[in-house]
Amino acid sequence: MDHDREPAHRKADPRLFHGLIEAEGRSYSNWGLHRTTRPAVYAEPSTYADVQALVRDTSRFPTPVHPVGSLLSVSSTFVNDGGTLVCLRKLDEVIGLERDPLGRDVVRVQGGCRLKKLNMWLQARGLEVPFQAEIGEASVGSVAAGDTKDSSLDGPGYFSAHVVGLTYVDETGALRTLTDHADGAAFHEFKCSFGLAGIIVECLVEVRPATLCRSSISIGAYATPEELARALLAKRSECDALLAVAFPHRLVSLFDQRTEAGAGAATPAASQPECETFRLAKRLAIQHGFDGVDVPQPEGIVCSRADLVNEYWRPTTDERRLDFQYYEHDITEVERVVSESYAFTKSFQERTGFAPSGFATYFVTRLPREKKPFGLYSDGPGVSFSFDPLTSNPAHPAWQDFSREYNELAIRRLGGRASPIQTQWLKSGDVTIPRRLARERFTTPYYAQFLD
Repeated sequence: MDHDREPAHRKADPRLFHGLIEAEGRSYSNWGLHRTTRPAVYAEPSTYADVQALVRDTSRFPTPVHPVGSLLSVSSTFVNDGGTLVCLRKLDEVIGLERDPLGRDVVRVQGGCRLKKLNMWLQARGLEVPFQAEIGEASVGSVAAGDTKDSSLDGPGYFSAHVVGLTYVDETGALRTLTDHADGAAFHEFKCSFGLAGIIVECLVEVRPATLCRSSISIGAYATPEELARALLAKRSECDALLAVAFPHRLVSLFDQRTEAGAGAATPAASQPECETFRLAKRLAIQHGFDGVDVPQPEGIVCSRADLVNEYWRPTTDERRLDFQYYEHDITEVERVVSESYAFTKSFQERTGFAPSGFATYFVTRLPREKKPFGLYSDGPGVSFSFDPLTSNPAHPAWQDFSREYNELAIRRLGGRASPIQTQWLKSGDVTIPRRLARERFTTPYYAQFLD
């Protein structure tokens, strides 16, 4: 069960709020600039007590109260018109290293800390989180109770799997703590709640000695979608982890085959400047949605994992910028998913002249179901893969039509799981969140449609 962690000095005056408050009806946009929201109040708390105060004060901070990090989500997950938008960017301290009651090395970090900052802090101490993030601006609190994916070299490929404790503000404004060793099922369920059960202000994340990654980049062309699907599986079998960007309408794929390269926190001098050239080209390709950017093809380049966590500038409406969809499938479905996605994409292209820039393909190791009871990766031990269409213009009407129609294929016909954070144009029934995980104070209309 939850443990009350509210020190006496924080109870002195529960009404005080020392952070930033904006109540001028401004609108806020996501990174892709194709979704906006107009909350009644926008708040940036400076302390945990600030978070508690705004949750308690329903007149000053109208319901729903919804936490956000860097507003990176492609979907309407951050939309909270008329409610209170709570940005935790000022609660971004890496508090320090500890050893938990089970003897694990952990880092205590505040919920608003960006993943790039956390990775750099750990790198300076020769440590890492096993999850190798791609988007460095994502905040710890958002990914601790949200959806992520990466073709990690070892261990599960989603960040929340490495979170072993968290502190949050509940719907009454109390500060509470949950840990995996003391709270079991309640803790693991909370990590599936998307912030609907409470506002995360602090996390304990398991760490380990830093390791290096060897990447080999290649491009393959194939005669049929079945050959492309078999190539994905073959390339994966040759390495420790595979990230691919497939272009099924052209029957071509880019492969990043990753293998472990031993201990180390810094990119070896022998790999520079090739590693930096590769990192910057990869960042630019992702920034622009793989439109008009050539990615180098180094063979066996050795890099620090922390060095490969990128940050991206906030684009303008006239810039090419990444947008994507997300669907989780079991690895046994690779050939079917690739083949039917190929047929769908070719048909859509013939009707409209439009095809997505490509399909990002990740492979994620799943944990026992009790450690991921709901949502993505909740089928128990095994391997999932994603086949995620992407584009360089989120506002393009044909892309939006493609995404809506592809939802029907990927979710309804192929049985894929979608994410309320990373899959757009969802309908009621496409995603299910257990109603018991949500609190009225934190539940926006967007999330309410998925509760069951």
